[in-house]
Amino acid sequence: MRILVVAPYPPRRCGIGAYAAVEVERLRADGHDVTVLSPPDGDGDVRVPFLGGRPFRAAVRLGKGAGRIVVHFQPALYYRPRAPLSKVATSLSLWWLCVRRPRTEVLIHEADPPKRWRPDYLVLAAAFRAAPVLLFHTAAERDRLQREYGVRVRARIVDHREGVRVRARPTRQEARARLGLPPDEPVFVTPGFIHPDKGAERAAAALGSSGRLYVVGSVKDRTPRNIAYLERFRDLAARSERLELVERYLEDEELDTWVAAADAVVLPYRRSWSSGALARAQALGVPAIVTAVGGLSEQAGPGDVVVRDEAELARAMASVAADEIRTVGG
Repeated sequence: MRILVVAPYPPRRCGIGAYAAVEVERLRADGHDVTVLSPPDGDGDVRVPFLGGRPFRAAVRLGKGAGRIVVHFQPALYYRPRAPLSKVATSLSLWWLCVRRPRTEVLIHEADPPKRWRPDYLVLAAAFRAAPVLLFHTAAERDRLQREYGVRVRARIVDHREGVRVRARPTRQEARARLGLPPDEPVFVTPGFIHPDKGAERAAAALGSSGRLYVVGSVKDRTPRNIAYLERFRDLAARSERLELVERYLEDEELDTWVAAADAVVLPYRRSWSSGALARAQALGVPAIVTAVGGLSEQAGPGDVVVRDEAELARAMASVAADEIRTVGG
């Protein structure tokens, strides 16, 4: 089958791009003829600027005769900030793609809460309604979009783990040895891009007196808000003996090693739809502690713990630490 994938793509440092690359790798391994349409900073087969609706209009042309067109959707990828006419053009272009190419699938990684009176959101709602199928990682995300945008959509749920490529599967002790982490202390890891919505400081506050917390990642979008948050977190880490900030972008193999080293992955998000970090922890068999936001409660598995506030977060981390201390103590 000939398939067109519209998405950010490596070497861009982007979780959605990494997800799309895993999808393309799998499709090509299955024998499909896949064309990737990416922004100029990605290694797509065709590259166009992604703002102003250009990728959707290009997909109409390139997708003629394709058996599938898969669009990876997250608003910041396609919408130019503070540009009303450009935003309307973007929404119109997505609507036109959905109408013109009936084999289009839109994978909703995230969608902003709409201002229903604005033309760009009105047209975007029409695009969602017109889409042959919208893909979501959880039913909660599907229901939220339908409720907020006032639409009914044709939807399908896809497991977030389908976009995770595990490159390393060391044991916990092997992973800790590689990373130079203490072999016999409780270890918590919070991986991913650093910004206020990820709530890493909540995990730091909940850590207590047992165990160590490693916040591993970098700032993706260097906005004033994100940079200010990073500076505050650096100061917090500098003043704590049990908190360490490992500030860099991790390729898959090193990220897998950090996750494998953890007694638990801690994801104290304030805002989220679904989580690639949670999917990776599940793929590696490492339990996670996650906040009950977005679709995370539904995405969490039997080995994960869902918490609703800081007190529950602290109790969950203390429980993991106590289990590890008992195990080490024999």
